[in-house]
Amino acid sequence: MPSYDFDVDLQAIVKAAQGTADSIKLFKDKDVHDLVPSEDDLGNGTIWGAVDEFQERWEMGMNNLTGDVGEIAGRLGKIAMNYAEFDKEGHATLTSAGADLASLTIMEP
Repeated sequence: MPSYDFDVDLQAIVKAAQGTADSIKLFKDKDVHDLVPSEDDLGNGTIWGAVDEFQERWEMGMNNLTGDVGEIAGRLGKIAMNYAEFDKEGHATLTSAGADLASLTIMEP
């Protein structure tokens, strides 16, 4: 019979899932474009070209990172649900077994 002897901090997993999901919202609320000066602000086409190229690469990196963090948040949420379901099923099994044991008569008085 397999051993199910382990401990999971379900609240910590849920908090991690929520925290990663919240961080994605921060990135979606602000775009890299919002953080970089405009061409008019820089006043120089050569400098703007370098900044624009950097901005595009930064944006691509942030989009990839946001996608990965979204995947992490989803997986953590699924893990939390799996553990919660496992805990619920385990509780039901033990409750049933306890009721069965309570109904047994081991020795007659």
